[in-house]
Amino acid sequence: MPSYLVTGAGGQLGQCFQAVASEYPEHQLFFVNRSEVNILETQTLSNYYEQFPFEGIINCAAYTQVDQAQIEAQQAFKINAEGVQNLIEFSENKNLKLIHFSSDFVFDGTKESSYLETDTSNPLSVYGESKLGGELVLAKSDCQSLCVRVSWLFSPFGKNFVKTILNASQSRNELEIVDDQFGKPSYGIDLARALLTNLDNANLFTYSTYHFAQGPKTNWYEFAIKIVSQAGSRCKVKPIPSSAYPSAAIRPLNAVLDTQQIEKTLSLSLRNWESALTDCINRIQKSEII
Repeated sequence: MPSYLVTGAGGQLGQCFQAVASEYPEHQLFFVNRSEVNILETQTLSNYYEQFPFEGIINCAAYTQVDQAQIEAQQAFKINAEGVQNLIEFSENKNLKLIHFSSDFVFDGTKESSYLETDTSNPLSVYGESKLGGELVLAKSDCQSLCVRVSWLFSPFGKNFVKTILNASQSRNELEIVDDQFGKPSYGIDLARALLTNLDNANLFTYSTYHFAQGPKTNWYEFAIKIVSQAGSRCKVKPIPSSAYPSAAIRPLNAVLDTQQIEKTLSLSLRNWESALTDCINRIQKSEII
């Protein structure tokens, strides 16, 4: 039975893995939060490993506050780059597999077509730079490793665009949402299932980097309209340009990720984000976990 340590279990993605773990009894998954295993303190990794040996690590621990990273650069790099280096060194020492997650923010958004895994990275923000830092140290590792870039992550857990819009639409009559930033949403539940389904797949580590996102291409305005509509809200959504909604961190205007590599290699059939959104909203409304 393959055994994996899942770090950052209390975060959005970590909770997605926990939500579907029971569907995969063939895997032994150890879910740990920062108080149990802190990726900045390697001794906590060693202590846990001595009690519960594992064969691989799924790293869901991350600094994800995009705008806050502009003033907390040191902390962002500590977690997103130095923390990854710690996991690499531990994995190399114990001969473990390592699965890590990165972001569409490593790209500058100037490409007109979808981004391939091999396209040149050029982050526009500190957050993007810190995620690229994690990718770069992973690329130099000697352990069997994998990096999955994800865009526009949403789920019933943590803080994300879907939950923000659901909350706002309940208390406001109108929302202004930018319509000139394009990408593909990624449902965390589907991402977790895709990886857990393929943990034993001999082809999983064929490539060092994969893109995971769910089509079709959309923008934040169109995404918001679907959220409001599926939630049955009467809140109106008004399109605005990015220039009318200034933020500390610059966002890539085109964050559309090409996913052919992961689909072909793992024989994945990714459902569209609208179907995934329906599932997400149903889960939120059923459990009232907004």
